[in-house]
Amino acid sequence: MGGSEAYTHLELAAIFAAFVAVTTLLSLVSLGASTMGGGPSPDSGAYPVLAAGEPHLAQIGEVTGSSSVPGLSGTHIDTLSFRVAHTGEGGPVDLSRATVTVMAGTYLEIVAQSRDPLPGPGMWAATLLRDSDGSMLLRAGEECTIRLRLDRPIPAGEALVVKVRPEGSAPCSITGPVRVPGAGANASSSPEKD
Repeated sequence: MGGSEAYTHLELAAIFAAFVAVTTLLSLVSLGASTMGGGPSPDSGAYPVLAAGEPHLAQIGEVTGSSSVPGLSGTHIDTLSFRVAHTGEGGPVDLSRATVTVMAGTYLEIVAQSRDPLPGPGMWAATLLRDSDGSMLLRAGEECTIRLRLDRPIPAGEALVVKVRPEGSAPCSITGPVRVPGAGANASSSPEKD
């Protein structure tokens, strides 16, 4: 009886070793095939793992903020507006595939894209027209305004960083003082870098 038990353990060990070998081989073949393809296909919806070293977008001018809640005007903001420009590096930037993240104090949110030019809470929109396929291409030298609305108001003086990350490139950091129309002083933000 002791011999058959040892034989069973050897069978299980051999099966496990074969499973590990086949899984490793398939993983290496899959990894090799994906690197030979030259990157993600635009139809895959996959976010690239490796990003370029330089952002393809740059902030132009100041960031303005306001509150959609009348009682909080001047002290809190939940609506932001800023301009970005294509730096001229690489081809057109498709803003329809960009990710926008907002960080302010303890507030962190990845805002969703809105099809409406005036975004609702937790959404952002760009002032670019969509192509027939739904893309919003920003070409070299062009500028556009991005508007976003947070899902809750934050204090106007809170340090604020907005990251706009187009697919396949490094994020553009939107920082600097937030101008609040009607407020006595500008709210400032720390110029954090990537």
